[in-house]
Amino acid sequence: MYWQRGSLTPEHVQWVLRVLPFDLSYADQDDILVFWKGDTYKTCDARYIGRDVRDCHPAPTLACLEEILREFKAGRRDTAQGWRRRHGRLRHVRYFAVRDKDGTYRGILEIVQDVTAISALEGEQELPGWGPDPSSTATEE
Repeated sequence: MYWQRGSLTPEHVQWVLRVLPFDLSYADQDDILVFWKGDTYKTCDARYIGRDVRDCHPAPTLACLEEILREFKAGRRDTAQGWRRRHGRLRHVRYFAVRDKDGTYRGILEIVQDVTAISALEGEQELPGWGPDPSSTATEE
């Protein structure tokens, strides 16, 4: 179950969306592109907003997009993902069915993230600057 507390003003939403470390787009239940942000969509301009989401996908990807939309709308799936290494970078693409509280399909969210640095991580590390200070001489009591 998904839990949520509090609320965000439209201004808060804009601030939060601006700092998210990934690109995203949203098309509504009628497949109309409503919003996008990020370098992934640099070839898209404002004229794509309000148009069919298929208009801003390359022809070779349309069959896959159609399948994802069909599965999401039918309620058989809620996520799809893929990744691709290109020019030394690893990009992770995820699609999520957006549903209202009653489970009705309300659109599709696409998230594209460069995960090159993430995929190279090894071992463990506390949040930078938030772990124990190795220079500290204090001991726990």
